Amino acid sequence: MSGAASLDLRLPIGGLFTALGLLVGGYGLATNGDRALYETSLSININLWWGIVMFVVGLLMLTLGMRATRAKHPSSAEPAMESPAGRATEQRERDTGLER
Repeated sequence: MSGAASLDLRLPIGGLFTALGLLVGGYGLATNGDRALYETSLSININLWWGIVMFVVGLLMLTLGMRATRAKHPSSAEPAMESPAGRATEQRERDTGLER
């Protein structure tokens, strides 16, 4: 497959989680000293912790998506003429007159 059909969904989802993790975690860092804001969550900085979780999940998805995309890249495969199946296909095309 090529084009949009070959897009691994882990890449855009990983990018989204990474960006949102940075935003939520950054907000948690900016409001770290505000006790009144985190009073309802037992003084736990929920924004900071969930920002870290989303950031790590996003990085994991990006890493797995890039790894899978790189493994399927056609430049890593051997040329058709150097594989037994490729040589057999070329010979069959010559025999049937498909190759000019």
